[in-house]
Amino acid sequence: MNVGYSNNKSVIDLNRWIININPRPNAVKRLFCFPYAGSSSAVVFRKWAFDLPDSVEVIPVELPGRGARLNEPLETRVEPLAKRIAKVLSNFSDKPFEIFGHSMGSLIGYEVSKILTGHYRLVPQRLYVSAHQAPYLERNSVVMHKLSETEFRNELRNLNGMEDDILNNPELMEIFSPIIRADYEICETYKFNAGKLDIPVIAFGGMKDKTVKYEHLLGWENITSNKFDIYMLDGDHFFIVKNQKEFLTLFKKILLNNIN
Repeated sequence: MNVGYSNNKSVIDLNRWIININPRPNAVKRLFCFPYAGSSSAVVFRKWAFDLPDSVEVIPVELPGRGARLNEPLETRVEPLAKRIAKVLSNFSDKPFEIFGHSMGSLIGYEVSKILTGHYRLVPQRLYVSAHQAPYLERNSVVMHKLSETEFRNELRNLNGMEDDILNNPELMEIFSPIIRADYEICETYKFNAGKLDIPVIAFGGMKDKTVKYEHLLGWENITSNKFDIYMLDGDHFFIVKNQKEFLTLFKKILLNNIN
């Protein structure tokens, strides 16, 4: 992928963030993807890179402290993280692009969209948000990042987002627990700054999600002066993984209807 860099340091920095699993140089547009708490974009969006239409180049954005970046310091605030990401994505100005985020990734995607639009004058064609309440709504759930380790793991078990084989493995949890806790801190310390986007926003939710309800998703309509749509699918908070086939079938139709 040629983005016009003139020195190796910049190329190396770019490659830390950008994971181009299935390059599609003839694609009409790019889809930058942001993951949920504790996950690696390279894992969550791998299947997407091959299953979504050829006209779309799926590019997962890998966050510090996970995957190939496991040894890098974790971010615990969304603002500096979004600024770093926006600076990287500003190099991809040769094609139209859209942004997708699930759960924590929705919040990151929203903040990155604001910075790209306001600072770099690069406007995403669409913002897709999934399984996260509108950013201006107050969080009423347990403050996860301040829990003791035992309480933290019990809450993770209740959320049904991790397999018991991982939760019951002390060695694996030594790796995953700090990542997940830092990601929850990103969400739980977030402060909303008023300001609307002028791009279409499409929200997705799971009908069995115990934490993010339809009304929480509906609030995203208020952060854009453009078109807003909402889709509810079968499944809980992690429907994009557990009901991936159903979700990707719907998402393909949406992407193909919005190719321009």
